[in-house]
Amino acid sequence: MPPSSVRIGLLGCGVVGQGLLKLLRERERLIRDSVGAPIQVSRVAVRDPGKRRECELSGIHVGTDAMAVAEASDVDLLVELAGGEAMLEPVRAALRRGIPVVTANKHILALHGEELERLAGESKTTIRCEASAGGGIPVLQALDHGLRTENFQLLVAILNGTTNFILSTMARDGRDFAEALAAAQTLGFAEADPTLDLSGQDTAQKLSILVRRAFRMDVAFSSIPTEGIIGMELEDLRQADRFGYTVKLLGIALRHPEGLDVRVHPAFIPKRYLLAAVRDEFNGIYLRGEATGSMLFYGKGAGANPTAQAVLGDVVVTARECVSGVKLLGTPPMRDPEQRLPLDQVRTKYYLRLLVEDRPGVLAQVAANLGATNVSVAQMFQAEGVRGEASITILTHHAKDKDVREAVAGIAKLPTTRKTPRAVRIFDI
Repeated sequence: MPPSSVRIGLLGCGVVGQGLLKLLRERERLIRDSVGAPIQVSRVAVRDPGKRRECELSGIHVGTDAMAVAEASDVDLLVELAGGEAMLEPVRAALRRGIPVVTANKHILALHGEELERLAGESKTTIRCEASAGGGIPVLQALDHGLRTENFQLLVAILNGTTNFILSTMARDGRDFAEALAAAQTLGFAEADPTLDLSGQDTAQKLSILVRRAFRMDVAFSSIPTEGIIGMELEDLRQADRFGYTVKLLGIALRHPEGLDVRVHPAFIPKRYLLAAVRDEFNGIYLRGEATGSMLFYGKGAGANPTAQAVLGDVVVTARECVSGVKLLGTPPMRDPEQRLPLDQVRTKYYLRLLVEDRPGVLAQVAANLGATNVSVAQMFQAEGVRGEASITILTHHAKDKDVREAVAGIAKLPTTRKTPRAVRIFDI
C-alpha cells in the first residue's frame, strides 16, 4: 500500500534549505499532484536551532543531531544540504537503511561518490545530486535519462560562478583582479575566504561528478590536474581580446585515442565559442556526443532559488519512487576503467607573456628556449615597456604541455627576463 505522505528529513537549513522549504510550501498542490502524495518535512538538523530563519518551521522537529535524523523512523527521504565531510556518515547511515538521499554536497560526492552509489545499489535505493554540479542547470538528469546511452567525446564547462564573475568583470570593466574579487564579495558571489573557488578546486570537484555521469568513468578528484585564476592580470585579458579570445576557468574532459584527458585550468577560448558568451555568475556546460553532436547547458550555477529548484526536482522524482514502489533509472553503469592521458602528454596551444630587457639579442634567446623544446611560434606581439623593458606576447602552435612548461622555465632563468612569464593554455579544437 503506498504511503499517505513522503516524510523528509532535512540536514542543513541555510539559504538553499530555506529556499527548498519555501518552494515546498508555495508549490504544495503541484508537488502533491506530481508525486501522488503530499511531501512533509518531519525533521530538520541545524547547527543553531535558535538562529532566525526566513522560513516556517512550525510543526517540524528541529534539532542539532544529523545522525538522529538519518536514522529516524519518521524519515522516508533524507535531503542533505549542510555540506562538507561531516555529512558523510549520516548519508551513509541513511543509504544503509534503504533510505533514498538527495544531496547538493559536491565535496562528499567528489571524494566518496563511488562508495555512496554502491551503498545505494546494495540497499536498492537511490542517491541523487542534481544541485552538486551546475546549480540550477538540469544536466545530471539529462545525462542519467535522455542522454544515458550517448557516447560523449568532449565535455568542457564553466562550473564556478565566482571565478566567471571575476573574469567577466575584469574584461568588461577594466578592473584588476583584486577589485573584481572585492566586487564579487560585495554582491555575494564570493565567500569571505574564496580559496576553494579561486584555486580551481571547486571546479575540479564538480568536474569529477560530471565525468562520472557523461563518460561513465570514475575519475578521482585528487587525480585531476588543477590550476586556478590566482595571478591572472588585467593585461592577460587585454591580450586575449587583442587576439580574438576571452578567458575562462574551464573544466575539461576530452577523449583521445591515447586516453581520457581530464583537467581544470584557466584558458583562452575563441570568442566564436558558445562558452565565450557565458558571463558573470552564470555557468555553461558544453557536450559533444557521437549521436547528438554539440549541445550547451546554460544557467545560474549557484544561488538559493536555482539550487533549491534543482534539489526539489530530485526530491519530486525520488518521492514518486517512494509512492509508486518503482525505482526509476538510477546512475548509469560504469565502463571498464580507461587509460588517462597525463597532462605532460596533452598537446595544446599556449599564450605566453614575457617582460624582458629591451635590447638586441633577447628575442633570439627566447626563440632558442622555445626551439630547444620543439615549441613553435604562431603569432607574436611586442609592446615597448618602461625603463628599457619590452612586453612580448607569444601564441604558440600545438605542443606537448611539458615541452611548453620546460621552455617557460628556461625563459624565466634568462638574465634578461624581468618577471616570471605568464603562461595560459589556449582551448581551441
